[in-house]
Amino acid sequence: MSQTRTARRPLLATAALTAVLSLGLTACGPGGGEDSESPTPSPSDTASASASATESMPATESASPSDSATSSTSASSAPSGSASASGSASASETAQGATEATVYWVAMDNLEGIEFPGCGDSTLMESTAPVSGAGDVGDPSFVEASLQVLLDQTEYEVGSGLTNSLYQSELEVTEVSISGDTVTVDLSGTPISSGTCDDPRIIAQLENTALANAGVYTAEILLEGTPIQEAMSQKGS
Repeated sequence: MSQTRTARRPLLATAALTAVLSLGLTACGPGGGEDSESPTPSPSDTASASASATESMPATESASPSDSATSSTSASSAPSGSASASGSASASETAQGATEATVYWVAMDNLEGIEFPGCGDSTLMESTAPVSGAGDVGDPSFVEASLQVLLDQTEYEVGSGLTNSLYQSELEVTEVSISGDTVTVDLSGTPISSGTCDDPRIIAQLENTALANAGVYTAEILLEGTPIQEAMSQKGS
C-alpha cells in the first residue's frame, strides 16, 4: 500500500502543475493579443500623420519656384555668352576677309626686279597689301582697291630701298573695266612728276599693279579718257 501511494503523488503534482501552466498561458493570451494590436494606428494617429504630411507639402512646393528661378537665371545668362561668341566669330571673319593685293613700287639703284621703258636707272618690285571687301583677282573692285593703295601712299620712301613715284600726284580712280585680256582704268585728277625719268615710273606702277590684280596681259591707263602716256607728254606744253 505504501508503494501505491508513493506512485500517485507525482501524478497529482504533475496534474496540478499542468493546470497552473494552462491558466498562465490563458492569462497571457489576451495580453499578447493586446500587444499585437497596439501598432495599429488609431484614428487620431492617422489624422495626425495626414496633417503632418499636408504641412510638409508647402515646403516642397515653395522650393520648386526657387529652383525654377535659379534655372531661369541660368538660362537667361546663356544668350549673353552666345552674343559674345557671335561677336568674337564676327570679328574673326572680318580679319580673315581681308585679301592680299599686289602692288608695285620703284626700286632705285638698278635693284633686281621688273624692267620697264625709261631712264634705265630703276626697276619695279612687287609687294602685297591687305584690302577688305574688294572681291578677288579678276574683280574690277579688287583692281581699284589695289591702285588705291598706291594713291594713298603720300610718302616717297616706302622702305627697303623702295619708293613711290605717285606720292605727289592727286589722282582718283573713276572706273575700272575688264574685257577679255585687257583691263582699262580711267583716272581723274593731276599726275605730278619729279621729271622726265619719273613719268615712266608712274605709268609702270599703275600698269603693272592693274595687270597683277586683274589677272590679264594688257592694261590701258586713261586720264579723263586720254591715254596717260599722251596726257603726261603734253603736261609741259
